[in-house]
Order: sequence, then C-alpha cells, then structure tokens
Amino acid sequence: MRIRNFAIVAAGLLLVSGCGHAEKKQARTAGHQIAAGKKARTAPRPQRPPAQRKIDCDRTKCVALTFDDGPGPYTNGLLDVLKQQGVRATFFLLGQNARAFPAAVRREVMEGHEIGDHSWDHPQLTTLSLAAVKSQIQRTQDAITRASGGVKPTVMRPPYGATNRRVGQTIGMPLILWSVDTEDWRYLNTARDTRVGIKEPQPGGIILFHDIHKPSVKAIPAVIAGLKKRGFTFVTVSELFQNRQLKPGQTYSELMPPKTASPAPVTASPPPAGSPAGPAPSRSGSRPQQAEGH
Repeated sequence: MRIRNFAIVAAGLLLVSGCGHAEKKQARTAGHQIAAGKKARTAPRPQRPPAQRKIDCDRTKCVALTFDDGPGPYTNGLLDVLKQQGVRATFFLLGQNARAFPAAVRREVMEGHEIGDHSWDHPQLTTLSLAAVKSQIQRTQDAITRASGGVKPTVMRPPYGATNRRVGQTIGMPLILWSVDTEDWRYLNTARDTRVGIKEPQPGGIILFHDIHKPSVKAIPAVIAGLKKRGFTFVTVSELFQNRQLKPGQTYSELMPPKTASPAPVTASPPPAGSPAGPAPSRSGSRPQQAEGH
C-alpha cells in the first residue's frame, strides 16, 4: 500500500514538473512570437525611387544634363555634386559597366536620376545583325534592372547616335540623342567643357557629357552654376518630354516648341476691307483712309 501511494505521489510530481516545463516552453514561444511581431512591425520598408516631377517645360526654361558610358570611377563624385546642387540628370549606361558598378546604378535611381540603355559594350548598332542588336539591348536591360533593384530603362541612346529604321524597330524604345555635343571625350579639357556646357544650350536642349572622364566631371559644378544663372531648370529626359508622346524607334534630340494653332479664317459677311478675304484694293487712284499712328 505504501509503495502504491509513493508511486502515485511520484507520478503527480512528474506531471506537475512536466506542466511547468510546458508552461515555460509556451511562454518562451509566445515571447519569441511577440518579439518577432515587433521586429516585423518596426522593420524598415524597402526604399523606392523618387517619383518623376511635374514640370511643364513648354512654360519653363528646361535643360537636360545627360551622361554616357558609365558608371565608372568618377560617377559617385558626380552624384555628390548633383545631390548638393539639387539637380537631376539622365545616365545612359553600358551594360558591362552597370554589372561592374551596381552600387552606383542603385544610387542614381534612389537619388531621382533617370537611367537609360546605351548598349552592352558600345558597338555601332547599324553594323550588327538584328539578333546582335537585340542581344546588346536585352543584356543591358537585364544588367541595369538587377543593379538598380528592379528599375528597367524606358529610353535608349544608340552609341555614336547611329541608328536606322531596322535598328530602331528592334530596340523598341524612344531613341534619345542630343542638341549639344560637348565632345568632352575628344578634348578632355575641363575649361572647354565648362564653356561649351554653359554657352551652347538652348531651352529644351539635351547636353551630352560622359561621366567616365575626370575632366568632364570636374566641369559640372561650374556648368550647373552657369546654367542656373541663365535661368535654366534641370530635368531628366522623361521630365523634359512629359507633355509629348514619345514613339519607340523614333529619335529625339531636343524639346521642340509646341505647334501654335493657325489663325481662324475671316468669317465676317461681307469681309472687312483689307482682310485676306476682303475686296481687292480699288484701282481708281483713290487711297483708303489710314488710321493715325504707326
């Protein structure tokens, strides 16, 4: 009898002990769940690129700074300048360089700049087969999309500005050329880049620089200051053309002024004398009376 009672008591102690362990385990589990919930609630949301701004370049004196062939070793320094000056630009990237400098591509996107396709390794597309052209574009699109965190270019700049109908149709994006070629790659001269970059742009213009050349990047602070003094607002290419419908395969080198409506035809009956639809001048030698003034 004593043995049986002892066994009952021991079983009860084990049961209580097991419940204690279970309660502790449940408490730990609940604690982990609460902590995980708090962590999930406080985790920062993925950052998104700034939205395109609404700027009416038909009414505003706009200009687009564009940079080709990057990213490169000087791109981050250029981005520092643009950020300090509050300027957005457009970067036409080579696929092989987007793969080599993914952090620079991501920074361009996150700081509000536009990124465009400039082929994989800068061949003259008009000399390639259509399959090779398609490969140049697709490989670059993929590399830029990966490096940027999911942003896919919607505009393209053909190397050397060389394109034709079949190339444009194969690319399938608007082709952005330029109105001011600084030829910075030829001269590698900061003073010349500065002078051309300030004096030559006109409203609606697109300026071509290269961020892979140090003299070009060194010229940009003075170029920005000079163009601001001339009253320009800096925009990306897509912001420049946001009031236009750009067509795939077509080339664009600047924003042309909107077409003005033709004057309404004269509808008075009878038409007033002297109007395009009015009576012919009299041949009697008498002269019509003129109003005073000039």
